[in-house]
Amino acid sequence: MEMIIVSDIYEVKLLENFIYDNEELEKLELLTNDFNIFTALNIINDELKHSNFLAWLLSPRETHNLGDYFLKSLIKTTIYKISKYNNYTIPSIFDIDSWSFDDAEVLREWRNIDIVIRSDENNFVCIIENKVLSKEHSTQSRRYKNIIDREFMDYKYKVFTFLTIDGEEASEEEYISLSYEEIVNIIEKITTSNKDKLGQEIIIFLSHYTEMVRRYIMREAEIQNICERIYKTHKKALDLIYEYKPDNQLEISEVLIDIIKNDSDLILDDSNKKYIRFLPSDLDFIEHEGEGWTKSKRILLFEFRNRPSSLNLYLMIGPGNQDVRERLYNTARKSDFKFTRENKNLSKTWFALHKRRSMKIDEDNYNIEEIKDRLIKYFNKFKNNEMKNIIIAFK
Repeated sequence: MEMIIVSDIYEVKLLENFIYDNEELEKLELLTNDFNIFTALNIINDELKHSNFLAWLLSPRETHNLGDYFLKSLIKTTIYKISKYNNYTIPSIFDIDSWSFDDAEVLREWRNIDIVIRSDENNFVCIIENKVLSKEHSTQSRRYKNIIDREFMDYKYKVFTFLTIDGEEASEEEYISLSYEEIVNIIEKITTSNKDKLGQEIIIFLSHYTEMVRRYIMREAEIQNICERIYKTHKKALDLIYEYKPDNQLEISEVLIDIIKNDSDLILDDSNKKYIRFLPSDLDFIEHEGEGWTKSKRILLFEFRNRPSSLNLYLMIGPGNQDVRERLYNTARKSDFKFTRENKNLSKTWFALHKRRSMKIDEDNYNIEEIKDRLIKYFNKFKNNEMKNIIIAFK
């Protein structure tokens, strides 16, 4: 019989404690064990399959029995987000609501564009560039825009949409950002309001898609929180099983949150792993009239966007009272401080007024202590220079 050495006994005990009577683990299993047709077919990160699904929903003559309901909802959601559209005429929400899209044609991979929607009757064309995991190529958006301008020269209405997980901005100003959260919200709203029209099979199909997107694309908050609690409680056991390593983004977000919390000149706002938001206390006099962003209702916030290979800092004007938003925008444009995006048109929802590249993250040589030191130095430099000037600009 093989003798178990002390270290083995210790490790076995760790694993026993992890498995035995672990309520959090059982809860996680219940949340993730349900059958889902999209995960079963392994298309979670397959951009082509996501585009195929969206094209099916967008087509008024497809088998979903929704007609042009989803198409109209998506276009109205997109159009509502902008106030100006350089060099293009866009239809109003009232136009879209009154139009019939019975003639609409939804094309896949036409001239390599993910989705093209054309309606000759309404003199309207819309493209959707869909990015799940891939990134925008340097000239891709401009190239597609030029193709549409050339091929649909006589069309009065042209809408360019850039769809990503988090609603990232495209490099071309004419593109309107759209997030997968907005797609899911539209589908869930449609499913609820059209239950009588939709068959049970279609309702199940749509619910499977939204569940898959929330769980694997948007990283559902409840699942993430449970995983974090399990990891904190059973770290050593999980290291043994999976050789588990903490998520780099999570560690960096925790460092940033600690720095902000411990600085009396800064106020931490709603934050998560990917977005860390704060405001200098000197600017907290600005009206709290934001809507649909953070619980504080602040309308102006600094926002770190925490990506696996980079960390960027933005000064954001969020959605809310349009008079306040325009006043902030105009104040910035008139100030002596040069905001990097002050010449861009103010959108109706989120607007990045200023962008600063903070640092690149070397994933191959990741060292959280080194990153922490760099972030502390960065914050000190930022506070004493750039942030001071931004505060002066708004006071």
